[in-house]
Amino acid sequence: MSSTPFAPEERLDLGEHGRELILDARHVAVDFKVEGGIVHAVRDVSFQLHKGETIALVGESGSGKSVTARTLMKLLTKRATIAPQTKVTLSGKDIVAMSDKAMRKLRGNDLSMIFQEPMSSLNPVYTIGQQLCEILHLHNKISRKEAMERAEALLEEVQIPEPGARLRQYPHQMSGGQRQRVMIAMALANRPDVLIADEPTTALDVTVQAQILNLIKDLKSKYGMAVILITHDLTIVRQFSDYVYVMQNGAVQEHNATEALFENPQHSYTRHLLASEPKGVANPLGDMRETMLEGKDVKVSFTLKRGGFFKPDFFELVAVDRLSLKLQRHETLGIVGESGSGKTTFGQAMIRLISNQGGEIYFDGEPIHNRNRQGMRPLRSRMQIVFQDPFASLNPRMSIRQIIEEGLIVNNIGANGRERLDRVRQALEDSGLPSTILQRFPHEFSGGQRQRIAIARAVAMEPEFILLDEPTSALDLSVQAQIIDLLRKLQDEKGLSYLFISHDLKVVRALCHRVLVMQNGKIVEQGPVNEVLVNPQTEYTARLVRAAFEIAA
Repeated sequence: MSSTPFAPEERLDLGEHGRELILDARHVAVDFKVEGGIVHAVRDVSFQLHKGETIALVGESGSGKSVTARTLMKLLTKRATIAPQTKVTLSGKDIVAMSDKAMRKLRGNDLSMIFQEPMSSLNPVYTIGQQLCEILHLHNKISRKEAMERAEALLEEVQIPEPGARLRQYPHQMSGGQRQRVMIAMALANRPDVLIADEPTTALDVTVQAQILNLIKDLKSKYGMAVILITHDLTIVRQFSDYVYVMQNGAVQEHNATEALFENPQHSYTRHLLASEPKGVANPLGDMRETMLEGKDVKVSFTLKRGGFFKPDFFELVAVDRLSLKLQRHETLGIVGESGSGKTTFGQAMIRLISNQGGEIYFDGEPIHNRNRQGMRPLRSRMQIVFQDPFASLNPRMSIRQIIEEGLIVNNIGANGRERLDRVRQALEDSGLPSTILQRFPHEFSGGQRQRIAIARAVAMEPEFILLDEPTSALDLSVQAQIIDLLRKLQDEKGLSYLFISHDLKVVRALCHRVLVMQNGKIVEQGPVNEVLVNPQTEYTARLVRAAFEIAA
């Protein structure tokens, strides 16, 4: 039996609209062996998918969405056990009972998947062309020339400019949005019947996100594919799916046709999710206007190489073009713009994580633009950074206690081990985490929990200023709302100043006092958040606002 009365085993509209059923999953259950016991990652999940439609699996990190998708692809780790009652049929074929050989034939051919993080799914040592051709060769007997022509046509289809030249490039030479398009091209190479899109737009700009989703929608219509969209972004779900399954703790809590679910959610968890859009505004600033961080005419440029080995041609790329900013104590200043606009470079230059080639930078009135690494060391505990990808910024070999305690030890904070441990526990508590997780490791946590650990590490140092670089971009809406509330609370309690880099304007609206809009290394617009987002003065800002709040734009 299903866990709630709002989630029967069969869809509420099964067989009503005359479409053929292509995928039928019943009683999917997956357990993982972990130290100290068994984790029931997916518990009795059933769903159905018709030809040519999109269903969405929605829920917070750790709800079992991705494990369910990987079960369909049979891409689970050795630690995983699929329960005997699990039955998944694709066009009448029983996937669970299939041999590895039969499954390899099915994967990429009948059933394909776009993963969340394209950089970890693309092989860094092979060109884009080689990786596309490998997939084509695996399922089709075609010549190398024909495979290359098909690969180029696929890149053109996913709207990558200059597809011929891109075939010779490596993944690291492309932007995040382009890499995600390559992943879509690979997934669609053999025209699958079912496409699983696992958070396909999580870490992308709002404008690129809208393009990618519309691209999947167009290709779905063109080839009559069925799509399983796994996401935590409810704006996307409402716009792009026909039917929604809401998951929590490995079980489906409620499912219904999209509009019916949004108009009249039945389960308390669904209502909680729908209420989790980033809300509220930054708390007003007092009259005390001390400047915490100031930049005057800051310039950052990189020397890049064009041309071959024998005739290299070096040129200067200006990433930050003589920009100025002033951040006051207790203030949150947002920097927004698309990927490649120079937001992160500007933010990192302001706290001397990268060198600037011109301009002046002041921290709490002290000039820091000429300080070297050693000279910056006394200030490091006062300025902290929370990165976009917590998994990449947390050492996988260190326990949570070691990760948070490391900065305290390096900066000689805390009189002894016991005092440091108290600080670690307090930082975890401040960040909304239990202090019982001290001995666990980063891979044992969901994305939202890892981001809280990264925030706890920053807060433990008791800084005055934190650079937040896309800290919520890879998080669920409800976790995003919690992190926003947490950042607001910490700002009030500890008097923190934030420089908040983001492409998510909903989060910026909820958290920031002022905002700078960047494009191609320049500031194109700035001002109080409500003025800039309600009445943008430039077409570029207006486009960002449309993409953030009306996604279909």
